[in-house]
Amino acid sequence: MKIKGLFVRLLLVSILFGSTIACCYGQQSKSYNTIASLFTTPEGYERMYVNNDYAYATWLVSHPLKDNPEVLYFDGHVKHNNNIYAAVFDYEIGDRDLHHCADAAIYLRASYNYSSGPEFYDRLKFTFTNGFVSSYTEWLRGAIYNLINNGRDIKVSYGRKRQDNCKTFRQWLDQVFSYAGTWSIEQYDLEPISIVDIEPGDVFVQGGFPGHAVTVVDVAIDSKGHKVFMLAQSYMPAQEQHILLNPATGDVWYSAYGWNFLSTPEYTFESKDLYRWKN
Repeated sequence: MKIKGLFVRLLLVSILFGSTIACCYGQQSKSYNTIASLFTTPEGYERMYVNNDYAYATWLVSHPLKDNPEVLYFDGHVKHNNNIYAAVFDYEIGDRDLHHCADAAIYLRASYNYSSGPEFYDRLKFTFTNGFVSSYTEWLRGAIYNLINNGRDIKVSYGRKRQDNCKTFRQWLDQVFSYAGTWSIEQYDLEPISIVDIEPGDVFVQGGFPGHAVTVVDVAIDSKGHKVFMLAQSYMPAQEQHILLNPATGDVWYSAYGWNFLSTPEYTFESKDLYRWKN
């Protein structure tokens, strides 16, 4: 994509997406800071938009970031920045201890699909730890989740249909946040990919209880095909999603090559831990 065309697209997405954030989470970035506006690529690299599918990559780098780069926990306390993060995503995480690492990854993918319109609603489905698949379309039909067998299973009943709006979407996300996690997204909702094929939106995940997950929110490539990438995470207890610094360089970019273990400020992954959403 030509540079001029890219900037126009990013501007349009930022304007439209800012209103979506305000609608869904009651919070709108006043500065319109974004990954694209705050962070330049390393010299010789350009942002990567693969397979001519620019939408999700553009959405990610156009997501509003907070004016004040300070991570807040769900209870309002500050997560002190000990060389952990460089910027903070601007959306409301709620006042419950729900928005952990897998939930932050789920938020990005779900919010992209939701903001893309009803034709993408069939992609709004995630699997709970017990294997139950929760979909937004069923939620709109009035699905009510009833825990049975000491919480090991879910029986679905149906009440009144729900209106499709941002409040309903957030209520459904809270249900997903409550019952899904790193183990379930790795087992059911993601598929492994090679590190050389890394794209924006991919997820490094080690499924477990708790395990950990971080999202690839930006990728840049040079003329030789070498890639660098940027990561974002939430953690425990629930906290705002933030862009991670590379402990080795103090920068936001990580190389896709030359390592056996990927060291982030609060967790270490392997290259085999890279996955991509199925929906």
